[in-house]
Amino acid sequence: MNNLFRNIIAYKSTHPIRFIAILLLLFFSILLFVFIVKKIIYKRKHIIAIGSRIWNFVWKIGLTIFVMTLGVFLMIHVKSNPIKFENAYISSSKHIFGLDVSQYQSKINWAKVKTSKHPIKFVFIRSSMGKNGKDSEFQYNWKNAKKYNYIRGAYHYYRPNENSTKQFNNFSSIVHLSSGDFPPVLDIERKSVFGKKKLREGVLNWLKLAEAHYGIKPIIYTGQSFYEKNLKGYVDGYQLWIAAYSGKHKVKKIDWTFHQFTEKAVVLGIEGKVDGNDFNGTMTELKSLCLD
Repeated sequence: MNNLFRNIIAYKSTHPIRFIAILLLLFFSILLFVFIVKKIIYKRKHIIAIGSRIWNFVWKIGLTIFVMTLGVFLMIHVKSNPIKFENAYISSSKHIFGLDVSQYQSKINWAKVKTSKHPIKFVFIRSSMGKNGKDSEFQYNWKNAKKYNYIRGAYHYYRPNENSTKQFNNFSSIVHLSSGDFPPVLDIERKSVFGKKKLREGVLNWLKLAEAHYGIKPIIYTGQSFYEKNLKGYVDGYQLWIAAYSGKHKVKKIDWTFHQFTEKAVVLGIEGKVDGNDFNGTMTELKSLCLD
């Protein structure tokens, strides 16, 4: 019930004209109802003597119907048009905050994202998966991230049981980086059925192909545990984007550049919840990572 009242208040503040129009429509509907009832009552001569009391009764009934109708209407309308309450506290820290998105966020309203209370400075966008997968929202998100002046980056979801060269070719056929963009990003989260050695060889092959193609060292995204068990000591020299949902408790014992610290950020313009990330440095250092 508290959420309902919060939604009604939020609806009133975000759609004031529509809210007033609804109230007026319902109010005049009740007035019309009462007027008709009054006419019927006063046409019946045998109840003229008690017309005043009946009139008061009708007003009470009318007011009750009005309030109940308004409540039901707002409940239905608010439920079908929910107001999103951002959890901006989640991004309040000394670090520079950004998002990562994919087709799982459906069609993002980037104009609304720009009005977010979160201090969003950068966005990573999934472009491709494996040797032939393509994120259906990549081109739309890629274009709009640039339009709304976010530092943008593209990442490839690595499938460890597929050929790494074909996977890079898939990525490079989709992603065309320009000045101000982040380096390419490799998202590696799963083990290979062929063992750790083959996994590492494939990852390093993708990274080297990306560096040769784009002229800049890629970034590696991975989970903290996965990194420590499978990649640590084999990908030295690459910037690390570590996923560890530790909230304000930052990753320790890993020299991280980005930290995906939550998957529960609520952002205007984005359906459902989205990942939140911190950058370990200043705005100048963030821009220095990007392509010239």
